[in-house]
Amino acid sequence: MSGAADQTSPASHTGEGPGGHFWQNVVAAGVCIAWNATFLTMSLGLPEGHSRGDIGPGALPSQVAMFGLAVSLIYLVQALRGVDFGGSDGPVDVPRVAALVAIFVAVAVSAPWIGLPIALGLGACVGTLLFPGDRPWIRAVATGAGIWAIAFFLFGKVLGLPLP
Repeated sequence: MSGAADQTSPASHTGEGPGGHFWQNVVAAGVCIAWNATFLTMSLGLPEGHSRGDIGPGALPSQVAMFGLAVSLIYLVQALRGVDFGGSDGPVDVPRVAALVAIFVAVAVSAPWIGLPIALGLGACVGTLLFPGDRPWIRAVATGAGIWAIAFFLFGKVLGLPLP
């Protein structure tokens, strides 16, 4: 076999050795599975529809969680097969991760008081500032405004979902 063929064969994607990210991908898949399983469990606790054909408020979250579980399981299988999806070769940026967790918690805590669309927009805006790139303020405002618009117009107005 030539060197070029070896680079594209599944054996070359074992995730071991230099640049290997096997354990990072397995842990990420496990976290995604746990997240979606928890989300599914919580969504199944929502009330069912009140009449025949009424899907109830838990239908969309349940469907999102099932899709997330399916994708996460595929990710885990691929990682266990040795496909290297990449990852960090350096140390994890703990302050950035901690800041993102804090933003997530702040959005969840503030949503009942300021409204979910505004909380999501502000959280996305601030979270975007944690990542390098050109024109950070323009990206942050555009991301925040886009997330707000999706939450407000799509979920609040078009789908008519009651948002906090």
